Amino acid sequence: MFYAISVLKRRKYNVTSFIQLIDINMNRIVYYLMVLALVMPISVTASELLVQRFEGEIFGGLTLPLESYHRSNTQISGAFGIEGRYNFPNTKWDCGLMIALSTARHGYNHLYSDNYDRWQTNRTLSFAALTNYNIRQGRIFNPFFGCALGVAFNDVVGDRYFPSKGVSMLFAPRVGVEIIRHIRITGQFNICRKGYNNFSIAVGFVLGGRPKKIHK
Repeated sequence: MFYAISVLKRRKYNVTSFIQLIDINMNRIVYYLMVLALVMPISVTASELLVQRFEGEIFGGLTLPLESYHRSNTQISGAFGIEGRYNFPNTKWDCGLMIALSTARHGYNHLYSDNYDRWQTNRTLSFAALTNYNIRQGRIFNPFFGCALGVAFNDVVGDRYFPSKGVSMLFAPRVGVEIIRHIRITGQFNICRKGYNNFSIAVGFVLGGRPKKIHK
């Protein structure tokens, strides 16, 4: 977890360029994801498992800003939230809703020469629809990928060196793995507005979605 965050900090320029590319091509990305959902195979094979249709998750983790904000130093902060998902019968797809609170913490020790530890927390409260493709649905080790799309409410909490607030669109591509059907590790880019964009690594606890018992 900490290794992934340190890599992002060392490659801040590349990540910033990535965000700008997403902002420019947002409609194209969403279009490609819709096409992908249509062309992926949806039939059940002998190796697939039928799972319970509903599942819920509560998660929490660490975040790191994706870009500097008013010449800030990026700092580690936190995120948490809940999800509810519906597993489509005879497919590896699920869809659902997410409510999440994520933060992008920016350090401003350079503002004054008194060596005082200063930072600003840019908070995003998001409400989004989501979809995931489960590569090994119902198995002990289940990698997945997907995205969330919704609305983000942005505001600064705590010290306000550069206050801002507003509502924006949220686009959140994700990839992760579900282990022993209850533990879910997710890496996600939360992209909504400059200064609030962040990368999160979260660990969640899942209830539901287990393989169904087949009565013969």
